Amino acid sequence: MSRLAFLMVEFGKADLTSCDKEPIHIPGSIQPHGCLFSCDRDNFMLRRVSANAAAMLGLEQMLPGDLLSDHLSRSAVHEIRNALTNSLSLKRPAYLFGIEITPGNIFDLSVHIVGQEVVVECEAEGASEISRQSIGQLRLMLDRIRNLSDQQKLCDVVVRLLRGVLQYDRIMIYRFDPDWSGKVIAEARSPLLESFLGQHFPSGDIPAQARHLYRRALIRTIGDVAYTPVPLLELPSSEPLDMSFAQLRSVSPIHCEYLANMGVGASMSISLIVDGSLWGMIACHNYSPRVLTLAERAVAKMLGEFVSLRIVVILRTNRLLITRRTHALIDNFLRDAVSMTDMPSYLRSRIADLFPLVPCDGLGLWINGQWTSYQEAPTTLQVAEKLVDTISSVAGGHIWHTSHFSGDFEWAKCLLPNVAGVMVIPISAQPGDYLFLFRKEIVQTLNWGGDPNKTYKTGPNGPRLTPRTSFAIWKEQVRDHCYPWTADDVEAATQLRSALIEVMGAYHQQQLQERAEADIRQRMLNEELSHRVKNILAVVQSLMGRPVPHGRSMENHFSILKARITALARAHDQVVRADGGGLLRPLLEAELEPYRLEASTITLKGPEIWLTGRGLSVIALVIHELATNAAKYGSLSCREGRLEVAWRFDDAEQNWVLTWKETGGPPVTRPDGKGFGSVLIQRAIPHELNGRATWDFRTEGLFIRFDLPKRHAVLVTQEDNLMPDVMVQSEARSTDDDLRMASVLIVEDQLLIAMDIEHALMEYGVKDVRTVSSVYEGQQALQKDMPDIALLDLNLGDETSVKIAQALRAQGVPFLFATGYADGSMIPAEFKDVPVVRKPYAVHNVIREMKKLLNSLPNNNQEAE
Repeated sequence: MSRLAFLMVEFGKADLTSCDKEPIHIPGSIQPHGCLFSCDRDNFMLRRVSANAAAMLGLEQMLPGDLLSDHLSRSAVHEIRNALTNSLSLKRPAYLFGIEITPGNIFDLSVHIVGQEVVVECEAEGASEISRQSIGQLRLMLDRIRNLSDQQKLCDVVVRLLRGVLQYDRIMIYRFDPDWSGKVIAEARSPLLESFLGQHFPSGDIPAQARHLYRRALIRTIGDVAYTPVPLLELPSSEPLDMSFAQLRSVSPIHCEYLANMGVGASMSISLIVDGSLWGMIACHNYSPRVLTLAERAVAKMLGEFVSLRIVVILRTNRLLITRRTHALIDNFLRDAVSMTDMPSYLRSRIADLFPLVPCDGLGLWINGQWTSYQEAPTTLQVAEKLVDTISSVAGGHIWHTSHFSGDFEWAKCLLPNVAGVMVIPISAQPGDYLFLFRKEIVQTLNWGGDPNKTYKTGPNGPRLTPRTSFAIWKEQVRDHCYPWTADDVEAATQLRSALIEVMGAYHQQQLQERAEADIRQRMLNEELSHRVKNILAVVQSLMGRPVPHGRSMENHFSILKARITALARAHDQVVRADGGGLLRPLLEAELEPYRLEASTITLKGPEIWLTGRGLSVIALVIHELATNAAKYGSLSCREGRLEVAWRFDDAEQNWVLTWKETGGPPVTRPDGKGFGSVLIQRAIPHELNGRATWDFRTEGLFIRFDLPKRHAVLVTQEDNLMPDVMVQSEARSTDDDLRMASVLIVEDQLLIAMDIEHALMEYGVKDVRTVSSVYEGQQALQKDMPDIALLDLNLGDETSVKIAQALRAQGVPFLFATGYADGSMIPAEFKDVPVVRKPYAVHNVIREMKKLLNSLPNNNQEAE
């Protein structure tokens, strides 16, 4: 005892405060309806002998230290050795029936090994008729339950069969809940006894170390609850004997007291092991002492093992049915998911289809920080975030569930009664995306087998905590709980989790691949953009560096340069907006107008044709490269140079032919290397449009022929000149021009651009022009003096002018947006009706749009009438 005192309470000295520490597997004593001895495995020297062994076996004495062969017949020792071999191979006790231990003394034996000790238990031989009858009845019982496929029916049949064979007053099947409390799910009893069917028993009725022992040893019997333990005599310094597999092992006095308080005189329990866990027990109670023979107990044990196997079969059969049903639901749910490029949106839109998978009252889906709810589920994002924070700390990447959510987390009481239970299913490989299943509160009344409140009993050493003394039905109303989640629910959730993790994994992999491809496209776009910007800057530099022609004023020359730069910007817009297609001639005019040094410099010949979006984009890139190269090195680099662009349909080849012909420029030589621009010109049309590009470096200038498949262009019958004027035309300035009399607010964060448009407006005759560079300055300007009209640069660095636009609209003040984004993607939906001018500004466009806005005001319309 002293060696274990710091860990355990001495066997037989525990009360309910310490019964979990009682070493029930090493009681050091046995029940008196048999005897026990153990010997060394090698030399069969006795190490332990129960105090009643000599008298029961008909010996004068039998003491530790003796040789077993000194007391038992040679044939008995031989039988024990053989049984030892069987016990080792089976890893459980071996039974011997009708063994003559000593002359005239016949016993039934149970033999097993513990460490290096052979443990032999001897009980009086059972009548042969009873043994034969028990074996025959076992065969009949197995046949009766062999084909039962309903778990409850199986349990009901088993208790009736066992009571008929063993003749106990009450036989019950007791099933454990996940918290190790239990419930009587089947019962066969004497008509004189009250029923325990449906009663619940708290987990404390069977302590943890007892459940562990019952899982190892499948049968435990008590012949007489009021028995007097028989001690074991041991060799000095012997370690305590582990008696987990001993048939005669003494039982904790606490348990005997528990049974006695129930009026039970004898008891036997048969463990039901399902998938390696203690699923439940067959509890046999008799209200007077009753000792079964070893043969009868062996039959009961075999029946218990067969029942366990049948439960496994039923559970797995049910699981298979659930698996099939679940797979059908999942297949239907994910049928269209393979083609979905936005899996989170797909799951949110189909959340209702998951409702039949596991019985619940509501669903919640948390993906990428967004919450979607269905039926009885929290709807606010704040509660959803609290749920996710809570679950992340307990679930991680595993399925987690509780039937008493508010008992686990105090804050969850605010969710009652709609959310009392929660099951959480992670649906991505890394924790963070979850499917929540919610169940409502179910108020139920539980019938407990007596008031579970503990009681005190006065003994020799004062009061001690004892098992309850009353087992009358004690009712408890349970609130804040939901219907418990079952193993079938968890199985269905597990299959759903596996399917969704696989699909989400594929989706994330696709996202990574698309992101990588987008990065590659972005790098190529950046390279192309860099090249185009360098070309544009080179062109601008070339335009700015040319001398002013004789007779042209500086003001007129500056206007021409500005118009050409504006044309470059419009040509860039043509490329950006090419997705929908467009006319070829306006594209050529937009790209080539900046290089028209004389009226006859550039000639365009051909019918009006409409290019597809892809065709327009590719042609725009190619023409831009040709124009910039011609401006730097070819015919457009000098005033004498000429360029002719012609296009026609080739009936023989059934394609469109576009020719680029330069003359009058510097001498042409074939370049040694190939830069980005040259490669683009040579390969863009063949690669992108499946056409051809033919080069000819003629003495008088470069000549190129492009063959374009006819599917990329179509002839139109009506001309549609999309090219706006590139020169600032003189405007008719009437004396009643509203714009010149208006106050104008300009919101622009680029100083040079702001000064340019301010100067242009003042040149036009506008007297009151104010310029600000931020939202704050704009708001201050509006508070000081509300303008008549405003020009707002949409993108102001790290902010936008939307707030100023909202303030102007609230006061009924018209305004324009200015932006460098050709597709208008930056403009909020509420301002889609607002006119937009593109950067760089074309002054005549700004003035024209402002006049339109001012003329459209109600007061102006009334005056006009």
